[in-house]
Amino acid sequence: MTEIQDFGRQLSEFARGLLGSSGGSGEGEVFESDAAAELEIRGFLADLQVAYSRGDVDYILNTIADDFTTYELVAVNGRPLKITGRENMREYLTTLFPTSTDSQVKTIFATQAIATKTLGLVNEEGDVIITRADHKEHQPLYSSALAVKAADGWKWRHWHMSEAGPRFRVNLGGQPIDDNGRVIPGARVVVENGLGRVVVDGQQGGGGAPRD
Repeated sequence: MTEIQDFGRQLSEFARGLLGSSGGSGEGEVFESDAAAELEIRGFLADLQVAYSRGDVDYILNTIADDFTTYELVAVNGRPLKITGRENMREYLTTLFPTSTDSQVKTIFATQAIATKTLGLVNEEGDVIITRADHKEHQPLYSSALAVKAADGWKWRHWHMSEAGPRFRVNLGGQPIDDNGRVIPGARVVVENGLGRVVVDGQQGGGGAPRD
């Protein structure tokens, strides 16, 4: 069994538990990925990221399934949050885009995508950048997303966001700042494998949001 087939087998077992027996291959069957479906899933994900960057709440809600759930991070302090259904998701999205000057850009790339004609899984990692009026907030993230093929196209059934590193803030000049907006002396942002972090004198350091 190849690595892709083993990953597909695990995906199928997960899908059967989440969606019932119709969610994946039967017991003992060899998983067969679908290259065209994988391209569709990658494109579907890219379109979602564009919608986030323009704050298009209605588009985002239209991409999720009726029985959607997600494990997200609270925008203010990064705490974990479980969201079920479209209306709860709408409430959450308004905290990401509270004003017309706010925007969110995801410099996230798919590290792995696998799909059948009806089911797809994407693993991602990278940085989410929320631009406010006077600063930017960075949240390095890992993410996994599960999509199902519905009558009207692909829909997100579930995604799971988790921290890939401490949250940090920079001013509009790109300098790391603390929670009071003061520049952190000697601090700079370094990016490794798409994930950003703040370094002060060679050490990972400040600028993170408070964990009250």
